[in-house]
Amino acid sequence: MVRAEIIERQKALQKTPMLERIASIREQLVAAGDEAQRLRHLPAWASKEMADIGIYRYALPPELGGENLRAREQIEIIEACSAIDGSVGWCVQISSEINALVIRQMQPELATKIFDDWYALVCSGHGPANGPNPGRKARRDGDGWRLNYQGSFASGCQNATWNYLMGPMVVDEATGETAQASFMIPKGEFEIVDTWDTSGMRGSGSHDVRMVDCYVRPEHLLPERSLAPSELWDNPTYRNPTHAIYNKAAVALGVCHGAIDNFIQLAMGKVPWGLSTTLKDQAVVQYRVGEAQAKLMAVRAFIMDTQDRLEAHLGPLPSKGGRLMPEWAYFWPALLACAHAAQTCREVVSMINNTAATTGCRMDSPLERQLRDAQQAANHALISYRHYETLGATFLGHPPSANYLALCEPV
Repeated sequence: MVRAEIIERQKALQKTPMLERIASIREQLVAAGDEAQRLRHLPAWASKEMADIGIYRYALPPELGGENLRAREQIEIIEACSAIDGSVGWCVQISSEINALVIRQMQPELATKIFDDWYALVCSGHGPANGPNPGRKARRDGDGWRLNYQGSFASGCQNATWNYLMGPMVVDEATGETAQASFMIPKGEFEIVDTWDTSGMRGSGSHDVRMVDCYVRPEHLLPERSLAPSELWDNPTYRNPTHAIYNKAAVALGVCHGAIDNFIQLAMGKVPWGLSTTLKDQAVVQYRVGEAQAKLMAVRAFIMDTQDRLEAHLGPLPSKGGRLMPEWAYFWPALLACAHAAQTCREVVSMINNTAATTGCRMDSPLERQLRDAQQAANHALISYRHYETLGATFLGHPPSANYLALCEPV
């Protein structure tokens, strides 16, 4: 249990719905998104203001000063932030997500230590390193471990207070196998390597993190399969194998929603060169807006429905009659919904940008940034187009991918 002040602060915030809290700092989030484009990461002042309204804690349990929200509510929050700015939304989803994921198998003492800080924010870099790096190795050192590692895609790392590293990403030098532990590394003991120079999600700060001869003390260790479904917390989100997946899809939904809104605003006044009527009065534009809204609403409903069904299927803790892991019939639709949403939103935003013509390509147009962000969101491995094939194979009699099944296997 964290300090009473943390609990009371969260209770006071919860008197105002999170979506209203987000709306109250909308102007700051717009400014944060603009600054993040220049910095290539979320500015510290913005991360603090977001933390001040509890935006990184909403998926945590009440005992850790969180709001214990389930998938549907989490998606709504990420969608709202991403409609304002894609990179801001990405930082919201990744930090709230990892903050919640790391406690699945974590001892209460360490969880309390981390989240007794109101501004706790955990990052993780698990992708292939960019450029020279110290390797992906670990060795036992007494009761702890010593790391030499660099990994990419550590979104939000500039504002992180901890870095999380999964054991399967690291090779034990003594055995040549994956390390039999996962690791929590506090700020000051990991280095940020400036490698994130992209167009889409440019402001997410998804740089590399590096640890050189870094000692991880025993009290900062987690089990190797640290993200396995949890029996510690009641919320089925902690047993939901698509937690990290629906978060990414929610960003795509928000970017798409924002692009449609921005285009409608543009269409009210723009008269294309060589024509005599505004966009809003042109039949083809009306058709495209209608099509865009229908596609967005359809994929959004697909995600919400499959997540509601999945978490209802999981129910309470197994000790109270619920399930530790879902049946495949409830799992695959949630996976497919997330990938389909990301790919459909990419297509819709591209169509909207095309309808805006040259205006949508200008660097001062929000549609230009949203085009880049929609593309980048759809590129993420967890929601990429490749899942159509991987899931499609199961409909033709092939077994589910081992990567999918590993997400819900117990420790």
